[in-house]
Amino acid sequence: MDYNHITKFLEKFKQLIFQKEELKNIVIKTIENEVHCKVESSTIKIKNGVVYLKGSPMLRSEIMMHKKQIIETLGKILPESKFLDIK
Repeated sequence: MDYNHITKFLEKFKQLIFQKEELKNIVIKTIENEVHCKVESSTIKIKNGVVYLKGSPMLRSEIMMHKKQIIETLGKILPESKFLDIK
Protein backbone atom coordinates (compact mmCIF):
# COMPACT_ATOMS: atom_id res chain seq x y z
CA MET A 1 0.00 0.00 0.00
CA ASP A 2 1.03 3.57 -0.61
CA TYR A 3 1.14 5.67 2.54
CA ASN A 4 2.51 8.87 1.01
CA HIS A 5 -0.82 10.66 1.30
CA ILE A 6 -0.91 9.96 5.05
CA THR A 7 2.68 11.12 5.43
CA LYS A 8 1.95 14.38 3.63
CA PHE A 9 -1.17 14.92 5.73
CA LEU A 10 0.71 14.41 8.99
CA GLU A 11 3.57 16.61 7.77
CA LYS A 12 1.15 19.55 7.58
CA PHE A 13 0.29 19.15 11.26
CA LYS A 14 3.95 18.85 12.17
CA GLN A 15 4.67 22.16 10.44
CA LEU A 16 1.72 23.88 12.14
CA ILE A 17 2.83 22.73 15.58
CA PHE A 18 6.40 23.83 14.87
CA GLN A 19 5.21 27.27 13.73
CA LYS A 20 3.10 27.76 16.87
CA GLU A 21 5.98 26.73 19.15
CA GLU A 22 8.39 29.00 17.29
CA LEU A 23 5.94 31.91 17.58
CA LYS A 24 5.57 31.26 21.31
CA ASN A 25 9.38 31.18 21.73
CA ILE A 26 9.75 34.53 19.95
CA VAL A 27 7.08 36.09 22.17
CA ILE A 28 8.78 34.72 25.29
CA LYS A 29 12.21 36.04 24.24
CA THR A 30 10.73 39.47 23.45
CA ILE A 31 8.99 39.69 26.82
CA GLU A 32 12.13 38.55 28.64
CA ASN A 33 14.21 41.18 26.85
CA GLU A 34 11.77 43.96 27.75
CA VAL A 35 11.07 43.14 31.40
CA HIS A 36 14.31 41.28 32.28
CA CYS A 37 12.40 38.45 33.98
CA LYS A 38 12.23 34.75 33.19
CA VAL A 39 8.95 33.67 31.53
CA GLU A 40 7.96 30.01 31.34
CA SER A 41 6.52 28.59 28.14
CA SER A 42 3.60 27.05 30.01
CA THR A 43 2.45 30.49 31.24
CA ILE A 44 1.76 31.91 27.76
CA LYS A 45 -1.05 31.17 25.33
CA ILE A 46 -1.49 32.95 22.00
CA LYS A 47 -4.94 33.08 20.41
CA ASN A 48 -6.32 35.41 17.72
CA GLY A 49 -3.53 37.95 18.10
CA VAL A 50 -3.85 38.16 21.88
CA VAL A 51 -1.15 36.94 24.25
CA TYR A 52 -2.67 35.50 27.44
CA LEU A 53 -0.43 35.32 30.51
CA LYS A 54 -0.55 33.32 33.67
CA GLY A 55 1.88 33.96 36.46
CA SER A 56 2.64 35.97 39.52
CA PRO A 57 0.96 39.35 39.94
CA MET A 58 4.38 41.02 40.05
CA LEU A 59 5.41 39.55 36.69
CA ARG A 60 2.04 40.38 35.12
CA SER A 61 2.27 43.97 36.37
CA GLU A 62 5.77 44.35 34.99
CA ILE A 63 4.66 43.01 31.62
CA MET A 64 1.60 45.28 31.56
CA MET A 65 3.80 48.32 32.22
CA HIS A 66 5.86 47.42 29.14
CA LYS A 67 2.91 46.19 27.05
CA LYS A 68 3.15 48.88 24.37
CA GLN A 69 6.89 48.32 23.82
CA ILE A 70 6.42 44.53 23.71
CA ILE A 71 3.65 44.76 21.10
CA GLU A 72 5.68 47.21 18.99
CA THR A 73 8.77 44.97 19.14
CA LEU A 74 6.73 41.91 18.19
CA GLY A 75 5.29 43.87 15.26
CA LYS A 76 8.80 44.61 14.01
CA ILE A 77 10.04 41.04 14.47
CA LEU A 78 6.91 39.35 13.12
CA PRO A 79 5.15 41.74 10.71
CA GLU A 80 2.96 38.96 9.30
CA SER A 81 1.51 38.23 12.76
CA LYS A 82 -0.70 40.91 14.26
CA PHE A 83 -0.46 41.13 18.03
CA LEU A 84 -3.35 43.17 19.33
CA ASP A 85 -3.13 42.89 23.10
CA ILE A 86 -1.56 41.23 26.11
CA LYS A 87 -3.88 40.01 28.84
